[in-house]
Amino acid sequence: MRLIEDSLSLPINTISRGTNRETFTIAMKSIDWDIPDMEPLSEEGILDLEIIRTEYEIIVKGFLEADFIVQCARCLDPVSIPVTSGIERMYSWDPEMLTDPEVEPVSHNDGTVCILDPVREAIIFSAPIVSLCTENCRGLCPYCGINRNKEECEHGFEA
Repeated sequence: MRLIEDSLSLPINTISRGTNRETFTIAMKSIDWDIPDMEPLSEEGILDLEIIRTEYEIIVKGFLEADFIVQCARCLDPVSIPVTSGIERMYSWDPEMLTDPEVEPVSHNDGTVCILDPVREAIIFSAPIVSLCTENCRGLCPYCGINRNKEECEHGFEA
């Protein structure tokens, strides 16, 4: 089995019938993640996949292990978050199965199955709703905008 890294696509002809397991080390910063306010921190990530291929479908399960950077919701400093959410997606070229909204069509135009969307979803679902640099982050002063974790100002605003 092979992975086209920059697009996170699996060439269909490299996936054997039955169950396939593979772990890929991917260059995180070479992929266009297109996730607002999140960037990869890790140079490399581990993509662990189990792919089941039957006559009419390909089922992709696995997880990504990598670290991403988001902004602290209070002070806007960078915060590292680990990504470990699971990935699961079914692809099919059977017209009857494609009536299910959970099943993605297989495109034979380029002969690949693109798994970028489910991996991107796993990254997004791994991010906390509110990211904080520390539990007691004091945030920015609402008057002058300084980072109150690093310096004091004359406004004396208490969170």
